[in-house]
Amino acid sequence: MGISEINHTHAMPPRIPIRYTFGNHMHWVDMEWLWGYSVLPGSVRDMLRFCEETGAKGCVNFDGVGYEKLASEAPESLADLRASVQAGIVEPVGCSYGQPYGLFQGGESNVRQRIYGVRAVLRLLGVRPRVFWEEEFDFFPQLPQILASCGLEFGSLYFQWTWHTPEVPLEAPPAVWWEAPDGSRLLTATRNRWNLHQWPEDFALLLDDLASGDSVPADPLLIQQWLELMPSSDWMCRSELMIPMLRRLLADERFSVQMGTLGEHLDGIRKDVGDERIPVRRYGMEDVWHGMSLGKNGDRMRQVSAAVEQSILEAETLAALLSLFGRPYAQWDVYPVWEIEEAWRELLAAQHHDNDECEGLCGRVGMASYRRASELAAGVRGHQVRGMSRSAGRFPMESLLINTLGWGCARQPLGGRGRPLPKSLEVPAMGWVAVRIGADEPPRLRRRKTRSGYRFSTDSFTVDLITPEDAGCSLDIGGALELGLGEIQCKVGGSICRTSITEEASPDRTSLFVRLGSPDWPNEDWASVTSYLTSSSDGLCQVWVNCHPLEGEPDPGMNAGWQLPFRPRFPVAHIYADYPYGTYEVMPSGIRRRKYPTGDWMTSEQWFEEIEDPFTSLSFVDFVGEDGSGVLVIHDGTKQWFLDEGGRVRALLGMVDPWDEDLATASCEALYRIIPHGPITNSERHRQSMRFRADHSRWLSADYDRKSAGLPPFVFGAAMFGRKRGADGLLPRGRGLFGPRPRGVCGPGNGVSVRVATGGVRRDRMRGRNHASGPDCVGLQVQPSRRAAHSARRRACRSAARQFA
Repeated sequence: MGISEINHTHAMPPRIPIRYTFGNHMHWVDMEWLWGYSVLPGSVRDMLRFCEETGAKGCVNFDGVGYEKLASEAPESLADLRASVQAGIVEPVGCSYGQPYGLFQGGESNVRQRIYGVRAVLRLLGVRPRVFWEEEFDFFPQLPQILASCGLEFGSLYFQWTWHTPEVPLEAPPAVWWEAPDGSRLLTATRNRWNLHQWPEDFALLLDDLASGDSVPADPLLIQQWLELMPSSDWMCRSELMIPMLRRLLADERFSVQMGTLGEHLDGIRKDVGDERIPVRRYGMEDVWHGMSLGKNGDRMRQVSAAVEQSILEAETLAALLSLFGRPYAQWDVYPVWEIEEAWRELLAAQHHDNDECEGLCGRVGMASYRRASELAAGVRGHQVRGMSRSAGRFPMESLLINTLGWGCARQPLGGRGRPLPKSLEVPAMGWVAVRIGADEPPRLRRRKTRSGYRFSTDSFTVDLITPEDAGCSLDIGGALELGLGEIQCKVGGSICRTSITEEASPDRTSLFVRLGSPDWPNEDWASVTSYLTSSSDGLCQVWVNCHPLEGEPDPGMNAGWQLPFRPRFPVAHIYADYPYGTYEVMPSGIRRRKYPTGDWMTSEQWFEEIEDPFTSLSFVDFVGEDGSGVLVIHDGTKQWFLDEGGRVRALLGMVDPWDEDLATASCEALYRIIPHGPITNSERHRQSMRFRADHSRWLSADYDRKSAGLPPFVFGAAMFGRKRGADGLLPRGRGLFGPRPRGVCGPGNGVSVRVATGGVRRDRMRGRNHASGPDCVGLQVQPSRRAAHSARRRACRSAARQFA
């Protein structure tokens, strides 16, 4: 029998499907400032080369101001980018105006970042953004609600490690529903083991991992890679280095690689898996770590940002309020649109993550933007206040006490020396009190000796300065909270240095001044550490703490920075802190890591430190007992805190950040308002915080007894349209804007009829969509009661008034 030739056919295993996309991150802020005008055009050119030579499709992540600069400085590059977007090769993602660390900025700034960024992309690239994906850590629990309101559908929580070391939960599935507290959701790509950095060696490690065959997941595999493309031989990420690595993956016969933008991939995963099978995640603050050097340079960037945001908001409120008075306006037109919009643009660009993270490199330019934003807002405020003074009929020796908040506030006018007077006034919501300047003496701190030190008191609060004989000192505020002034500590030469009191005085009888020192310092003049106790405008306790190294600095790192202990004097059941538009309960978060360079930031070796149980606070920390009572600590920008045992915490006042090299300093100034309280709601906590920020604006002085006016609740927005002035051109004095209010009257014909211009009104502020124009005006019948009906009418009034202004 002959031997026949047998053909053996070996069936090849099916190829493993892989979805691949990239995000090209670049920005006008910092990069163009330091590298020149070719940065964004070069990045566009290098990205399109990467796509052309590999067949890749991906995402572009520029700051919104960067797209605007491209339009004016390199319109041909913008045209190329727009064409690639229209062709579906590249998709804009992130689309904030200034690429901020959103967690550290105010709520209104976060909303404006998204609105202004989406508008820039719509105007210049011709598409509505669908995907949130930022290279730097941009997370807080309320963010999905804001993004969804701006029209975004998808997201990604893969943030790249650069100078900072962010962490979000590591997930197995490629996508989850990222849910906000209100239930808003984005289909979001996860942080997982298939995320790639921009380094070629990272791609090589991934290829080796895939080649092993043991780690291929059962879920669809989505590779997200961050790139920062720029065709410069001095830059570490350029297409010529990244193209060979992607070609290796494409050439591997074991894998079937599907190219797409992130939005396309997430849309495909949703269709393949099904909505109901995609897990839902509502990440909390204890689940994430920002990985930033909070406390660096005394948190001055974050303090200035909050102050400028408040200044612009007050300018907006005053301008909107005065625009309703009728002519003559404070400026040529009814509302100073350009000045306020330009102030916001400057602020949003200044909030860029590089101004914060790379303060030593480009922070000086960021501070210039903050200054310009502040000057624009101050100019608007000044015009409005002068216009309001004329309209209110202010007499000589009178001034206005103005409240730009949405609820009535008690305020203490200022006397002839600019100090608070004893008697407080109730200022209406978004209203004012015009009063005569007085010369009464400010309230004094009463002082008496106690066993453990001294007691200082006013009619509103009591503070004990405890000075034990052995060492240290502390402030005991109302028996509720102890501030460990004698335990302010830092590390010098690896050793912990704690302070103790060296001098105590009440220089003007209205405040307590404490100077601190430490026997552990290299010498007694090594630093200046002081604390200052005084009263707020409404009689609440406020404490300033200033730490200024004079002959050197503390050791680098967060653990070595200036730290102030806060010790509640009661059993603490809960600790609450806030983030933009939200409040959360502080929980232990474990050990987190932060990295620093040992020398030059670009080339030197890096070292890590471990941070135990950190948490962040946007504006307050509240210590609460089982019965709901507690003590609320509001601050002006101390973002980083540490949780200790027994409900105690430490605030990081200042630290030396090696990333800032020679410009790094731990010099810091912090202000705290301390409010013992009974059971309160989160809304009341936020109101106190907003009141604190408003109090640090330049409120004009006032006296006690004269005319006050304000907008009654539920009708702000349209109520003053068509309000007639008197023969002298002034608003009526001595009564509210509506005149005497009818009591016990309700029903048709008994309210105030208002007609509001509505032509071309944009009612959807977040999405920026134009709705069809209605009639020239709308009649609103505002009743003196029935608050539920007023609430609906108020929303319509605000929407119309915003566009009329």
